[in-house]
Amino acid sequence: MLRKQVSDHLGIDTETLRFYEKINLISSPKRQENGYRNYNENHLQELKFVQHCRSLGIGINEIKILKGLLNSGQDDCHEAKEIIDENLVLIEERIKELKLLKKQLKTLSNSCVAPSSPKDCKIVKSLKKASLGESCLCHD
Repeated sequence: MLRKQVSDHLGIDTETLRFYEKINLISSPKRQENGYRNYNENHLQELKFVQHCRSLGIGINEIKILKGLLNSGQDDCHEAKEIIDENLVLIEERIKELKLLKKQLKTLSNSCVAPSSPKDCKIVKSLKKASLGESCLCHD
């Protein structure tokens, strides 16, 4: 399968495929006589593994470690668990940040007294205050 075919089949940008090859996230495909890369089923499986890990928010370096564990023959999967647990901590932090952001946006939204002219809009006024270093509705 050629790069464009793999790209279309898996929904991965061709530049992303090049990048994955360059950083050795996937094994290098053999080249045909005309120089085109020839991806096989093993490459597709590697790419699906990477896609799934990325869909879970797992970073490139962690994916390399997890791929290495597949072929390591180790009896203990503690390293994989550590990676997942670290990602859980990051997700919890992000959830806290998003909850705060939601609260701030709700505060701004609730300040709106429609209908009003844009010059009297409390949202715009609050954002302008913040840009001047003053206290705004969403950061009180």
